[in-house]
Amino acid sequence: METNKFMETKKLITYLTCEKFVNNIYQIVEQRYKASLHKDAIVINIDDDKNIVLFKFGAIVCWNIGYEDIKFFLDFVKNHQIESFKEYFIEELEYEEQNNFKIKFDTLSLDNSSILAKIAISHALAQNVKLEQFEKQVQNSIEENSKIPLQLSIKGKIDLKKQDISKKIGELFLAKSKINLHYDLLDTPEFIWEYPEYELYYESMTRYLDIKARVEVLNKKVEVVQELLNMLVNEQHHKYSSFLEWIIIVLIGVEIVMSLIDRF
Repeated sequence: METNKFMETKKLITYLTCEKFVNNIYQIVEQRYKASLHKDAIVINIDDDKNIVLFKFGAIVCWNIGYEDIKFFLDFVKNHQIESFKEYFIEELEYEEQNNFKIKFDTLSLDNSSILAKIAISHALAQNVKLEQFEKQVQNSIEENSKIPLQLSIKGKIDLKKQDISKKIGELFLAKSKINLHYDLLDTPEFIWEYPEYELYYESMTRYLDIKARVEVLNKKVEVVQELLNMLVNEQHHKYSSFLEWIIIVLIGVEIVMSLIDRF
């Protein structure tokens, strides 16, 4: 039986379903499931060796949970989400119990199946899908505004009305601020500081998912968004200055005409 236990491969699926859950999500989940709170991770015990780890920033990590049970749980929490996504961010892996811990070809060999080890790994998996969300948002912002530098280089101006420029500024600012406001979600979680003996699992998972390198790339892309934002702000100021110049010219013209009328 022990050999079969080590040979069995189980599903490890992570979802990011929304921007965040309601503040009292733990109390809501606790009413229906056997749940426990570990710092900012809510652990739901479905059955022996079947756990769900939920994070308030919208991530759900499912350990050895069947698709029917996953669907039931996702439907249950759906009414308690803030800004639900039309398409979920999903990461599918597998894991098995072995004598040594390693990660290879999207399969975890887990030498410690305790709930604390699973929480440590779940933190990295949850950060991974949250990072995917940030990556998609910032990339979309860059692609949607990629013509702005080209227009400036060719025409020396941006072919947008003042109101449209203001809307673009607002969109880029929201994209940038949303990432900046939630950047702490990508830091080493408090759980690891409290349970340093499980840091190996967390760090190994973040290295496998290349999270640190991806965060650096994300920082560069956020800088590009800031540069686009600066371009639009400068163009808006230029258009406003030009508008004032024309008003002054018109007023001077009116004053000259009035003076000529008075003379003749």
